[in-house]
Amino acid sequence: MMSRDFKILEHFIFSKDSSISALSGVVCVGNDLYLVGDDVSYLLKTNQKKSISRATVFEKIPLFKSSKQISLSAFSKEAKPDFEALSSIIFDGQPQLLVMGSGSTENRKKALLYNPVNHQIRILLDAADYHFLEQAFELTGGADLNIEAVCSNHNDLYIFQRGNINRHHGVLVFDLAKIQAGKSLENALKNSFNLTLPTLEGSASAISDACFLVEKNLIIATAAVEQTLNTYDDGVVLGSFILLFSPEGETLYTHLIQDTKGQTLPIKVEGITWLESTSDGEVFLLVTDSDGGDSEVLKVLLSNSIFANQ
Repeated sequence: MMSRDFKILEHFIFSKDSSISALSGVVCVGNDLYLVGDDVSYLLKTNQKKSISRATVFEKIPLFKSSKQISLSAFSKEAKPDFEALSSIIFDGQPQLLVMGSGSTENRKKALLYNPVNHQIRILLDAADYHFLEQAFELTGGADLNIEAVCSNHNDLYIFQRGNINRHHGVLVFDLAKIQAGKSLENALKNSFNLTLPTLEGSASAISDACFLVEKNLIIATAAVEQTLNTYDDGVVLGSFILLFSPEGETLYTHLIQDTKGQTLPIKVEGITWLESTSDGEVFLLVTDSDGGDSEVLKVLLSNSIFANQ
C-alpha cells in the first residue's frame, strides 16, 4: 500500500512527439510555471494555476540569441546544451531563473540567468567556473563532472553532482551575494558535504533535482535509479525517490515513488518544484525525462506529518 505521507493528485503522460519529451527541470515564479528539457535551448512557460494536460499550450522562450532563426526543436545527444538544472534564485533583488548545463561535455559548460521581468538573458557561470567544479573533489569524488541539480535559499547557492557512478553525492554551497558581486565560484565557496542516498535493487540512486523550501528551511529533492556505467549514456530506469534534507545535507525523509497498488513506478523524475500549501500538506510538481519515450508530469502531496518533526 502507498504511504499515507505521500499521495499522487494528478498524473499526466506526454507522448514522445510532444514539445516536452525530455523534461529535466521545473520551477514556479509567481503564477508562472517554467519547464526545461535537456535536449532543447528554450524554456517552456505556462500558468501554474491550470492543470497541465495534452491541450496545454506552452510559450517557448529562447535561451540563446543568434543572428539566425533560433531553432526551437530538439538537439541531438552530441550537440544538446544538456540543461539539467533549473532553479529560481534572487538576483539583483528579484526572482530570476538559473538554467545550468551538466558540464559533462564542453558544449554543456554554461549556466544562464533569465529575468522574467525584462526577458534578459546573461551568462552567470562560464567555462572557468565549470573548470573549478570539475576539479572540486568534494563535489565529484574524482568522477567526471555531471551537474544535475541546483537550488537556493536566497542567500546560498547549492550545486549538486549526480553521483551514481562512484556513489559520491557531492554538494557545494556558495555565497550568492559574492557571485552577484562578480566573484568566481572558487572565491564564493562556503561549504561542501556528501549526501547519503538510498539504493533500489542494489543500484545506486543519484540526485536528479532539488528545491529549497525557504519557509521550512529544508531541501526537498528527487533521486533517480538508472543502471548506467558512465555519466553520458542512459540506462534502464528502475524508479525514483523523493527526499528531504536539512540545509547541511542530513537525510530527514525518504520515499520511493509507487502507484496506488504499491508497485514501484519505473520513472526517472528529473524535476521538482513547490506549488502550494494546503490543510493536508505541501503540494509539489514532478516532471520526468523520457530518454526518448514518454514524459510524465505528476502533482503530488506530502503530508504535514513529514514536516512536523523537522
